[in-house]
Amino acid sequence: MKFNKFYIFFGALALLLIFLYLPAPKVDLSKVKNPPADGPEKNSPAPKIEAKSALAQDLLTGEVLFSKNSGETLPLASITKIVALFAVLDYASLDEETAVSKTAVFTPEPSSLRIGEHFLVKDLVSMTMAESSNDAVTALYEYVVEKNQIAEEQAEEWFLDLMRKKAERLGAANMKFYNIWGLDESLELAGGYGSANDLLKIAKASLGSPLWQLGTISEIISKEGIKHNFKFTNELGPELTPLIGSKTGYTDLAGGNLLVIVEYPIGHPLGIVVLASSEKGRFEDVKVIFEWLKTKKPL
Repeated sequence: MKFNKFYIFFGALALLLIFLYLPAPKVDLSKVKNPPADGPEKNSPAPKIEAKSALAQDLLTGEVLFSKNSGETLPLASITKIVALFAVLDYASLDEETAVSKTAVFTPEPSSLRIGEHFLVKDLVSMTMAESSNDAVTALYEYVVEKNQIAEEQAEEWFLDLMRKKAERLGAANMKFYNIWGLDESLELAGGYGSANDLLKIAKASLGSPLWQLGTISEIISKEGIKHNFKFTNELGPELTPLIGSKTGYTDLAGGNLLVIVEYPIGHPLGIVVLASSEKGRFEDVKVIFEWLKTKKPL
């Protein structure tokens, strides 16, 4: 009896030692149905976009949420008009009345404005933001020039200098402007230059400006009673809710550009900008970035 107990004891001890020192079996993590919290869902790969440059940023904290060549200086196209409008609003209140000249109506890529119509400044700001009207921003430029009694031969350079100084005050000192619209000056020279970083610095510094909200207005009526319904250039408007503001841009040199400020979550402004995409690709790029950000920071 004692003999049997002896062998049973040592047999159990041997089995225990074998169990302790055997290597643990390998587990194929690719077959695990529920990966750990720090797995693919949390660290999903950054989205692939067509744009050459892009930036997404929390405009309250300044946290960068997505970046691709965001410091590269590129043609801005009509996003240039944002700075032109800020320069206008330094010299004109929203309720001042302006007139539309022949020169404004004959600006390249005309809108529906008519010679001799009268509008409030805020109406033409809305038209510039919503449908990127070159006519509207020209009328505002002419109004500010006349109000400040600037000689015609000095007017353009005077206003471009206002734009440069305004961009600098908003934190974007490296931006360059060659006209007020962002239209290409030639096959090699764009109308305005800046980076994605520059644009979101401006957006962050100007969040309280009425300029952004004015871009959501869909129609204006002149003093003469003529109604102008806008054709919004931002195709993503209905999909980005609530949208604080946006501005599009497209020229041959710039390609497709888009800046949007959207609340996500509600009450929390998020800025996204893409530069040097295609005319249609800019909208898809912003949409892809926004959807990716929502997976990283779900409500």
